Amino acid sequence: MDMPIPDDRLMVTSRVREALAGLYEIIRYEWDEHGALRLHGRLLVLAEVAYPSIRAQLEPLGFTPFLTRIADDDILQALPVVVKATQQQLLVPGVLFLLTIITALMAGAEYRGVDVFQNPAGILAGLPFALTLLGILTAHEMGHYIVGRLRGAPVSLPYFIPLPPPLSITGTLGAVIVQREPMQDRRTILEIGLAGPFAGLVFAIPILIYGLSTSTVGPPPAGGYLQEGNSILYAGLKYLVFGTFLPGGGLDVQLNDVAWGAWIGLLITMMNLLPVGQLDGGHAAYALLGRRADYLAYGVIALCFALGVTVSQTWLFWGVMALMIGPRHPAPLNDISDLRAGHVVLAVVGLLVFVLLFMPVPIAIVGP
Repeated sequence: MDMPIPDDRLMVTSRVREALAGLYEIIRYEWDEHGALRLHGRLLVLAEVAYPSIRAQLEPLGFTPFLTRIADDDILQALPVVVKATQQQLLVPGVLFLLTIITALMAGAEYRGVDVFQNPAGILAGLPFALTLLGILTAHEMGHYIVGRLRGAPVSLPYFIPLPPPLSITGTLGAVIVQREPMQDRRTILEIGLAGPFAGLVFAIPILIYGLSTSTVGPPPAGGYLQEGNSILYAGLKYLVFGTFLPGGGLDVQLNDVAWGAWIGLLITMMNLLPVGQLDGGHAAYALLGRRADYLAYGVIALCFALGVTVSQTWLFWGVMALMIGPRHPAPLNDISDLRAGHVVLAVVGLLVFVLLFMPVPIAIVGP
């Protein structure tokens, strides 16, 4: 539907008032220069009940409604466009996934000391690593996707990001799910945001335990090597398997392919739980704090740079990535409905998971 022209605005306003009868009481309104109608008033029923009906009534008039509350004013912003979910893409996610399988195989083969450029057939040596890491990442992304579909959210299939060696030791930068229209409300944002990390960890933890139990403990290599970071969870799992805290006493676990892939799964999960923008942690932060989550995001980015200067340069990379992703989280269509008690508990659990996964020094190059 075309944007209402000024001469039609009185008629359109009257039709909007009729459409909102019994749902929303209009106290005052104004039009902006772009044809958006901003209503001030109060909801007559709960936001989670009112919003679907409001949207159903306003879309035939050519508007998409956004609800927010400032003090006692329930603001309904009617944008002169109908937001429609785009058609699901299959080709691009599928191609990217196939490319990521190849780059993950390359990274796994390199971890075993195989140069796939000199020995292309040796790429199959990377199979245990690739299966482990991509299995965890796929579980993570499908957690988002399945919960999103159950909640009727416009989520895409995951887009994996291939990054071959020597540009990456993992073969991938992870994956993203594209939000094809604004989310319904904060409850949806929280559920979809935390479904990914939780689903990924359900796979990662038992796989890591298996990987550790099949790895060896001994002195670190004489030459230079990569030292994986310790988190509370990772240190605890090593203690569970080996009965001692590692590294310690000149000993450390020499991770096999499976353990290495699972540890990277923990690292990527930790990074995703940073409370910034549209990262998983950013979803949880916005669900809890609303627009105040922006201040938290800027503070976390500043902390990343501070840690990058004082503790580990890895944090500098993540600080830059967080700025590129964007600190601000987009508002949902209904930004009024409060979280239920169960959602608050879910968000607190998400915060505790981040604490358990946090690695002050995510990765370090040691020696020789």
